[in-house]
Amino acid sequence: MKPLLLIFPIALLLGACMDQYNPRPYWKQFNEERQITSAKQSKLTEKGELPAKETASVADADPASAKFAALCSSCHGVNGQADGAAAASMNPKPRNFHDKVWQAKVDDNHIMKVIKEGGAAVGLSGTMPPWGAVLSDDEVKGLVAKIRGWGK
Repeated sequence: MKPLLLIFPIALLLGACMDQYNPRPYWKQFNEERQITSAKQSKLTEKGELPAKETASVADADPASAKFAALCSSCHGVNGQADGAAAASMNPKPRNFHDKVWQAKVDDNHIMKVIKEGGAAVGLSGTMPPWGAVLSDDEVKGLVAKIRGWGK
């Protein structure tokens, strides 16, 4: 009888966890975002170099948008509205960068710290990863400017 009493709470917990994460309704959006980000990647020439005209159009046009699409859009959404494909299964939900109240409360240094050190570094969700080892200071500043642009 005792083993049965232990199995019931475990099964109940597993059922609750599985109900929270159901990605199927978001696959279409996920595939669209994946196609957007992968379409921006340049193909190498036979010599292993990037074609000159593609390099200028992708990397130089808006590097912050390219970084945001590659690193942030799966959770924060392509337009920063916290509607990325991964956001559906997250608790708490990612930040909506169009929220004017939040934009007024935080300064650029706070946003930079979250991007560099992750959400847990400032008492936010640990699901926000630290990107400080991946991004340069200029790239982080570009992302902050992009995020601030949505608050206007």
